[in-house]
This record gives sequence, C-alpha cells and structure tokens, in this order.
Amino acid sequence: MDRLFTYWAKHCPTFGTDSRAFIRRRSQVKHYARKQLIRADHERFPFFCIVLSGLVAGYRQRSTRKSMLCELMQPMDYFTGTQHSFTSRLSESEYVALEQTTILLIPVVDAREGQLRLPAFAELVHIMKQRKINFLELLIALEDEESAYDRYRLYIERFGNQARWLPDAPQWQLLRMGRSTYYRMKSRYARERLW
Repeated sequence: MDRLFTYWAKHCPTFGTDSRAFIRRRSQVKHYARKQLIRADHERFPFFCIVLSGLVAGYRQRSTRKSMLCELMQPMDYFTGTQHSFTSRLSESEYVALEQTTILLIPVVDAREGQLRLPAFAELVHIMKQRKINFLELLIALEDEESAYDRYRLYIERFGNQARWLPDAPQWQLLRMGRSTYYRMKSRYARERLW
C-alpha cells in the first residue's frame, strides 16, 4: 500500500492523512498467483481495483468464443468489476493475474464516496483514468496499422518504456500477431535501430 501512497503523493500535492485513512479503512489487499483468475466474466465483483504489483490482463469473449486481450494493467493502473466506477452494471471482462500480483480492492460504493468527498482521491482516479485512456488510444492506433511491423514499431515508439517490463506473451496478444511473427518483428526492429 505504501507504493500507492508514494505514487499518489507524487501526482497529487493535496494528498493527506484523510485520504490515507480512507484507503486503509475501506480497502483490502489481495494476492494472486501467476495465471490465477481474479474475476470471471459476468461474475459479481463490485470492486474498484488498483494493481499494486504484478500484471493483470482483461479478456473479452469474441463472437468466435475466443478470448481477446483488451486491457493490460500494470502497477498503479486500475480496473473495475463493474462497467465503470459509477454503475452497478457488471463488466463483461475476465481478469487474470499474468504474474504474481497484489491488488488493492475498494468496494465500488466506497470508491464513489471517495471521489465525491475527497478531492485527492478524485485526482488519483483522474490520473489513473488518463493512463487508461492513453493506452486505449494506443490500441486504436495499432488497429489502423496494416502490417505487423508497423504495428510493432508504433507500439514500441509509444509504449516502449512500459513495454520493456512486460512479458512477451501479452505483447503479441495486444499486437494481434502470433508468437513467431512477434519475435521476427522485434528482431527486425532491433536490427533497423542499429543501422
């Protein structure tokens, strides 16, 4: 939890003891093993979840019944078991810990109250939401690229600082390419950067 407080204080100068006390009183910390299911799609899971450590993937079912990676949460990213933090409608995503992961769970009702009552909590949610928006914009931009290499190049140019810490499997899933294609594009990109 201290990692969250450090991140929060860095981005929000008004962060104070009332916000710390709110989080400590209203949340719980849970640990998940690698590949452990955090939430099945359509399962009731009314929590606002902040990833403290590890990596979480959000999958959605396609019409072909295959799962598609649509979200990737690193430390200090969030996800909700509802459509968003201000609704009780269930999310259609399934969440899985891709590595050993620690999550702070805040009941959605309490997260709503925190956003309304504590400006510092509202600011934290805003910062995290902007990170999520930036990531979704990247995914949209990747969809516009025709070739696998162009997708890889754009991905590294926009997400390279974070990508270097990720395992390879979720990266090739995000890039919508097979494993061997991903490694070929990665090698080609490295070769071209050396020239």
